[in-house]
Amino acid sequence: MDNKAALRQLLRWKRQQLDPASQPGLLNWRPRSGRGRRAAGLSQAQVAQLLHVSERTYAQFERGEMAAPTAEFLDNVSRVLHLLEQERTALYVYSLGHEAPHPQDPLAGRTVHPAWHEAIRRVTGQPSYINDVAWNAVAYNDDFVRMFPRAPDAEPAVPERNLMRYMLLNEVAREHHLVNWESEWAVPLTAQLRNAVAQHPENADLQRLDQEVDADPVSGPIYRANHVAYVHPNGDTRRMRYPWYGPLGARDEPDRCCDRHAPSQEGDVTMCAAMPMGSPGARFFFLVFKPGPPGFTEPN
Repeated sequence: MDNKAALRQLLRWKRQQLDPASQPGLLNWRPRSGRGRRAAGLSQAQVAQLLHVSERTYAQFERGEMAAPTAEFLDNVSRVLHLLEQERTALYVYSLGHEAPHPQDPLAGRTVHPAWHEAIRRVTGQPSYINDVAWNAVAYNDDFVRMFPRAPDAEPAVPERNLMRYMLLNEVAREHHLVNWESEWAVPLTAQLRNAVAQHPENADLQRLDQEVDADPVSGPIYRANHVAYVHPNGDTRRMRYPWYGPLGARDEPDRCCDRHAPSQEGDVTMCAAMPMGSPGARFFFLVFKPGPPGFTEPN
């Protein structure tokens, strides 16, 4: 099936699901008279009226013969036909050959299906978490909680729900946790933030982060001067300190970052990222930590 046929099938099927009597924009619509059985749902003429276009224009679109329909037109069709997020994505793909630049739901990317919370909690051995489109942690496992520096006698805790705020503005992250912070962390992170702020101007958390990072005396200059184009860290490897769980005083006990924090070890962390379906902009992360000098691989 080609894109034109798929588009026709999607739009006709959605029209059939809608009752003309339930559409506020059709209150003055008079049913057509004449012989013959009327098909269920909205007609092309009714959809055209709701879209404020001619019947010919909409019919041309439904046949896949409209050259490069605008995003505004596609979103109006999505609204009139009450398309779900995945149906709207299909509408864009069948019409333009690519997905929509923004999700339909303003809350998309801020929540994940409840099953993800249980799935994340069941991951053991490596830190795993999900952050929303503004880097708020929405689900994580115990290994993620234990990943952060803490006082020697303190219980593990996540110091900041917003991970971008922690990585760019928290002194402990910059001075103790994230090794080579300015070159390996701050540059790609500020590039990610700039991209997200531009892509989601309606997101209050991102706009607040933009202002806070811009005003920070350490991260602000990097943020303002950053010209790097960077979207996501999937597959990236960076230096980080990780809690030490071996016996204290052992020969191979690593150097701790300072006396304020429990023993930790320096190593490479590789970030494996994926997007939970149904939550555009949210990210699932699985962190693989390997202690040792940069690029070190343990012998078999």
